Amino acid sequence: MTRDKKVRVYIAGALSSKQNTSRNPSRVVTDYIQNLNRMCEAASELRMLGYYPYVPGLDFMLGLVDGDWEEDDYREIGMAFLEVCDAMCVISESWGVIREVAVARQLNIPVYYGIDAFMKVQGANESVLS
Repeated sequence: MTRDKKVRVYIAGALSSKQNTSRNPSRVVTDYIQNLNRMCEAASELRMLGYYPYVPGLDFMLGLVDGDWEEDDYREIGMAFLEVCDAMCVISESWGVIREVAVARQLNIPVYYGIDAFMKVQGANESVLS
């Protein structure tokens, strides 16, 4: 799919576990990986359709290089990307996603709950974001 404008889509989704992990701390890691996988799958699907997705959960790789990043460091990078995105696609909810959605709305960035909702608007009016 070719567009005059490269439509940037922020993929918002839960990263941490919704379960009580105090009984099984390793669940934190597996839940994070599974949640990040779902975000990457959504991003891949949008990319194949001609969009330019950003997955904030992948910022952890930058943190691996420095080794001393705090939560605010990751949030700051994610917010910088959100500010220049054309749309947000929410694939799951969390307290962090609720904050990201609030910022997107303050910036008048359209928020879609799921790829189907995003594509429905795109299919109905291709010029909405392009």
